[in-house]
Amino acid sequence: MGAAGVRIALAALVVVLSVAYLVYDGVTDTMVYYLTVPELKQTAVEGSRYRVSGPVEEDSIRKHPGGEITFSIAENGDRLPVSYRGTVPDTFREGVEAVVEGVYTEGRPFDADLLLAKCPTKYESSYESEGRR
Repeated sequence: MGAAGVRIALAALVVVLSVAYLVYDGVTDTMVYYLTVPELKQTAVEGSRYRVSGPVEEDSIRKHPGGEITFSIAENGDRLPVSYRGTVPDTFREGVEAVVEGVYTEGRPFDADLLLAKCPTKYESSYESEGRR
């Protein structure tokens, strides 16, 4: 291989490494793991961004003026109060598995900017959803 071939191979290697770095950097900056409420309470770093999943606690949903909604997700005796402002999914209600994403600050409600609700009927057979067993 001549000098020109080495330069071309070296340039191609630099381009491939640059693209690989940009992909890696983009993925690590936007990666958010799902945690349960107990896992969040044990491992959270204050002011960090998290995605937490858990069932919406009974009698905890409150709608406030200005579009804010507060509720709690609870699991294994651990409660996480949540504050959310935005579009609420149609399937969101007490007892439903909710996924919230936002910033955790100890002593304050979890400041969520994303709220998802899993639809439990999606996983039931039509027999179960009609009350037949």
